[in-house]
Amino acid sequence: MTQVDWTVTLDTGLPRIDEQHRRLIGYSNDLLRAIAEGHGEASLQAFFEKLLDYTNSHFADEEEYMESVGYPDLEAHRAVHRRLINDVANSREKILGGVPVDPKRALEFINGWIVRHIMVMDSRIGEFVRIRARG
Repeated sequence: MTQVDWTVTLDTGLPRIDEQHRRLIGYSNDLLRAIAEGHGEASLQAFFEKLLDYTNSHFADEEEYMESVGYPDLEAHRAVHRRLINDVANSREKILGGVPVDPKRALEFINGWIVRHIMVMDSRIGEFVRIRARG
């Protein structure tokens, strides 16, 4: 497992959204450091609490932005957000319920959806805004 570094491939061109994405990646990298230091399991509950809280806030902000610019795929994007929040909430509930969760697998899952979601779905928002701006 390696740290996720911000690269231009993750940049949507939407400064507020990109800053929030950087923060999500930072949370993920914090968990990676905890795993490397041998505190992965102990850090999982706090990680998922923070991730769930911030993801809810970020997705609400992103959806509000998409609505404000008339993004045509808002409802499909919103449905993906709900599934991702549900996945994070389910992982959190497992941890709270005492179900063992492998920190490395949790991190791989989170990194995968964060990076894929940004590169595939969120990049489309930026592209839509750039096309509209050109006229």
